[in-house]
Amino acid sequence: MRSLIAAAATAVGVSMASLPANAQGYVVNGRNASQAEVQLLVSHGAQPGKWLVDGYGISVADSGAKKQQPTAGNGTRKCWYVLDVLLCD
Repeated sequence: MRSLIAAAATAVGVSMASLPANAQGYVVNGRNASQAEVQLLVSHGAQPGKWLVDGYGISVADSGAKKQQPTAGNGTRKCWYVLDVLLCD
């Protein structure tokens, strides 16, 4: 009976030791980062936060609201932007 309890305690201890470690605040592609992803991000100097890792590389995940281009209150004139310069008729 004692050997059964010892075996059960050993199994619980091993399973607790093999739980995945905390990803230290890194989120990759909307999920917690694996140890390999954390090592990759740290090796590239990335700070803890939300990251997007894909075929194009590593970038900060977009978490902010989209900014809209300001509109000119020009009444009836036809205006457009060329190289960020407002041109009107």
